Amino acid sequence: MKSRTLLYIPLVLLFVLTAVVFFQHARPILISLGRLVDQSHSVRFPFEIRNGQILDVLSEAESAGMKKGDTLVGMGGHALRTDTMLADELNKFHVGDTIVYTVERRETSGDVERHDIAVEARPLNMSVAQTASDFAITFLFQLCLPLISFLLAFYVAFMRSRDPVAWMLLFLLLGIGSIAFEDGPRATLLRVFQQTAMDFMGIAMLLFGLYFPERLELDRRRPWAKWILILPLAFLGVANLIERSARFFAIDSIWRPFDKLTSPFGSASTILTMIAFGCFFAALATKSATLENHDSRRRLRILYVGTSIAVLPSLFIILYRIISGRHEGFTQLVPEWFAIVALLAILLFPLTMAYVIVVQRAMDVSVVVRQGIQYALAKNGVLLIQLLLSFVVILIALSFVSDAATNRLQKMIFIGIGVAFVFLIRLLADKIKTWVDRRFFREAYNAEQILSELSDDVRTMVETKPLLETVAGRISESLHVPQVSLLLKHGDKFIPAYSLGFDTEPVVALSGDSKSIRKLGNNQHIVLYDDMTEITSTPTMSLSDREQLSELNSQVLLPVTAKSVLSGIISLSPKRSEEPYTATDLRLLRSVASQTGLALENSRLTEAIAREAAQKERMNTELEIAREVQERLFPQELPVVEGLDFFGACRPALGVGGDYYDFLELPENRFGIAIGDISGKGIGASLMMASLQASLRGQTLHFGNDLAGLMSQINSLVYEASTTNRYATFFYAQYEKKTRMLSYVNAGHNPPFLIRVDGSVLKLEEGGAVVGMLPPMLVNYTQGEIQLAAGDLLVGYTDGISEAMNPNEEEWGEDAMLESIKTVADMPAAQILPFVVAAADRFADGAKQHDDMTMVIVKVL
Repeated sequence: MKSRTLLYIPLVLLFVLTAVVFFQHARPILISLGRLVDQSHSVRFPFEIRNGQILDVLSEAESAGMKKGDTLVGMGGHALRTDTMLADELNKFHVGDTIVYTVERRETSGDVERHDIAVEARPLNMSVAQTASDFAITFLFQLCLPLISFLLAFYVAFMRSRDPVAWMLLFLLLGIGSIAFEDGPRATLLRVFQQTAMDFMGIAMLLFGLYFPERLELDRRRPWAKWILILPLAFLGVANLIERSARFFAIDSIWRPFDKLTSPFGSASTILTMIAFGCFFAALATKSATLENHDSRRRLRILYVGTSIAVLPSLFIILYRIISGRHEGFTQLVPEWFAIVALLAILLFPLTMAYVIVVQRAMDVSVVVRQGIQYALAKNGVLLIQLLLSFVVILIALSFVSDAATNRLQKMIFIGIGVAFVFLIRLLADKIKTWVDRRFFREAYNAEQILSELSDDVRTMVETKPLLETVAGRISESLHVPQVSLLLKHGDKFIPAYSLGFDTEPVVALSGDSKSIRKLGNNQHIVLYDDMTEITSTPTMSLSDREQLSELNSQVLLPVTAKSVLSGIISLSPKRSEEPYTATDLRLLRSVASQTGLALENSRLTEAIAREAAQKERMNTELEIAREVQERLFPQELPVVEGLDFFGACRPALGVGGDYYDFLELPENRFGIAIGDISGKGIGASLMMASLQASLRGQTLHFGNDLAGLMSQINSLVYEASTTNRYATFFYAQYEKKTRMLSYVNAGHNPPFLIRVDGSVLKLEEGGAVVGMLPPMLVNYTQGEIQLAAGDLLVGYTDGISEAMNPNEEEWGEDAMLESIKTVADMPAAQILPFVVAAADRFADGAKQHDDMTMVIVKVL
């Protein structure tokens, strides 16, 4: 409702402006008609005049000394600024009076001199033929043409204020109606309105031809082509409007430069407007032969023939004027009878438009339902009162504006007050109509209220079934529709998801590639009836579609779209009252269908999010279980080993990881130390870690001190149990308590550090390839041995610690790690490890941990 009110503001302002201009134009026309009716008492013009220039003189003026080419500047002692003022002054005199005309004349010497010429006032006494000709031109062309054009233009615009085609028609008919205005001084409001309306008439006519009643297919394929005409016409129109407005307000600094800018393009503007006229007729002719809808073709043929007859004679005269280079009026360019026929023919243009739009209901502007005479009278009665009040306000404003004692500022103030009152009357009329609906036509009011509320309600619904039930139930309740079906897309078919009012669920599957579905996909509704009574098979329907829609008893199909994608269809049967669906019904239903599409999309997204959340919850549960299982694989209690202080820990990057460490208490005073890094992360790596642990613990008892053989057996077992992209770097050592001898094999792991008491550092590198990557026959491991002494410190680690990264993606590095260890080498093992990890975290400076971090510390006491 708010957007519609905003559209009414410029429309009301334009209506008031048009009314003011029309009354300015109509006043002398009515005077002229009165003079034609009462010729014996009406004083005739003793000359023919245009824009103050005398074009021809009658006998009484010629005998008094008046000449062709004189410029009339005064009459009866009053200065004349416009030709209409001459008619006003002439009506003050009676037949037989002497009227003094003041003219300016260029003498042979070149000087301009002023003469007062006394002319006897004579009666009109025109012939019957001349009277009939003048009356026809004055009444039909000068009065009826603008009146019919303006009334039709604003009637359609007010009824369909949101329809761009209605605005195109508005500006088109404003230009057609302005053709009847007489030329006058360029600084008058009438002339500014007339010339501006005619400047933009070409653009409006071109666009109306392209878009009414359906868009021309050529314009769909080449939408840029129309701008070749629109842009120069719009530029010239805007420039001329600025020039005329500045001239009207006497702003010389603006109108003079713009006048110089636009003057050279006067003929070009006329030619471009005529080309736009030609495109209008070409578009009508093309669509009248190619549109699928029979009714649309019939209406376009009527429109094409009627408008062609209306403008062709005038276009012929205009072409002749352009080619000949003459600038006279129609009656001077061609024989008088032809000029009269050409001018009167223009009246067919708005009449044809009115017939096609109102009678043939091409734009559905009338209330196209059999609502009953009472409702129509009540609503139209309010409208009539509104128009009468607006008319009275406009007349009062015009009376102030026409007062010669009123200055320009006061006139603008009176016009503004008039506009405000008209707008207030409009708002008051809307409130009265609403009260009438509530008080006397509750059913019509309730239908609009229910559908409006439904449009707001469905957007918040996120469950599909309640949504469909609510939409179908409310539509059926508000409009008394007995059968409603909502079809949703499944694959490339549309099948009923919910149906109301059927004995059995209809078995229907509309093909997604049919013409009707394509039309719905373009966000256009389909009404399956013609002339408001008889249901027919429209050309957009295939035989299969018609058979299936008859199963649904469809009369209206509404597109349910989301993000410009057709996701469903609402099918409505005829109303119980057998009344057709009105434009208001369809507008509200389109809004409901649009909001239903958004709600369906929200429903699908909500269901998808719920499924994803449930799946994520299951995954988190599984990860938690895997983490707990993996935690159990690490040493739960450290054994007591005489002469050693040791500690180990692992911090996975994810919930579960692929790093492994272990301490094994073995027979014969031996102690096993293991650390490994499985390729990859997550559950897959943790499973291989479990396999590696099982292999190690199962084989250590069989191989004794043969660590090279042990590693070969572990490689064989892991290779057979893992995929080709899974492997592990692995370090295993055995410590002999009595001899303090350390035997080890390094299978591609980061070499552990052995930090001696004297500060020297050794890397334990002896071994072979990583385990699980290569078959046993390709791998050979060697065993290393080293004698430990009291105070020696063995540090095993994975690259998650040494390669910790900061936000700048810089690595901490083994050297920095080693220096960190040396600073706390005298501390217990359980304190060294967390210190080193904390140092790595400080370097990372909040950056995300990208790999598992594992370390074992073994200190010889």
